[in-house]
Amino acid sequence: MTRVAVIGNAGGGKSTLNPTLPLILGGHSFIRQLGNDPLPSQDEQLNLVNTCLDQGIRWFDTTYQPERIALGRALHSLDRRDEAAIFAWNFFVDFDEQGEVGGPAYYQPHHIEMMLEQLQTSWIDCLVVHELENPVENLRQLALTQEWQRKGYVKRLGTWYPPLNADASYDSSPFSFMVRPYNITTPDSAQAFTACKLLGWENYACSPFVRGWELDAITQRVQQAHKVHPGEARQRTADILLRYSLYQPNVDRLIVAIRKLEWIEENITSLKKGPLRPGELEWLGIQPHSM
Repeated sequence: MTRVAVIGNAGGGKSTLNPTLPLILGGHSFIRQLGNDPLPSQDEQLNLVNTCLDQGIRWFDTTYQPERIALGRALHSLDRRDEAAIFAWNFFVDFDEQGEVGGPAYYQPHHIEMMLEQLQTSWIDCLVVHELENPVENLRQLALTQEWQRKGYVKRLGTWYPPLNADASYDSSPFSFMVRPYNITTPDSAQAFTACKLLGWENYACSPFVRGWELDAITQRVQQAHKVHPGEARQRTADILLRYSLYQPNVDRLIVAIRKLEWIEENITSLKKGPLRPGELEWLGIQPHSM
């Protein structure tokens, strides 16, 4: 069953109430790294964002700094910021098409102004607090992000990759959502998603195809096994993998990168099919672990 949510406005301007589909456009749609498809041009990125909004995909993830800049530019050009819910993370490396993406960094006081400027907005809907190794610094950045939330710069706080026993580890935390990979390579994710749901959080799955090159590898095996056209093999493979991730128990939304306009409609078509039917994973040559 398609879930429906409402996006309100916490940052000023007109209020917009829109039903949304449970898909989130992944920030990796806007960078060359971490995928094997060509980087969309700025005009193509604009069309992607515009079409997503029109079709009901109104949540947008921005993990890396260039992704924030790209989405901010698109929403500003379209004058549709009020229709979107935006995710931001603590990654602050600037890189071009050939650069390394870099890792997360502890939030610092100046980062909120930087992120808001890059996104060309006055608020962030969902801020991910990516924890690192130093527990003292983790507590400091958590207090800082809570301050941003009290001031209205951030609506909600969440975390990345909570442990399997998150219901014990995060009791009384300020988080209200989490992001974690849930795909055919992560069957143990079921326990973490159950634990976070017990906390009352919203759970956002990501990486349904693992990476683009893994999708291509499975597609090639399917094509050889079933002697089908490459286009059909890819479409059916992507359809099954997306629905596997989206329709697991305790998954509220799914983050998926989309670099081609036609894949928006394909993903929505997959969503509307509902959960996997018996035998679909086996058609890919995969034995179900958590269904």
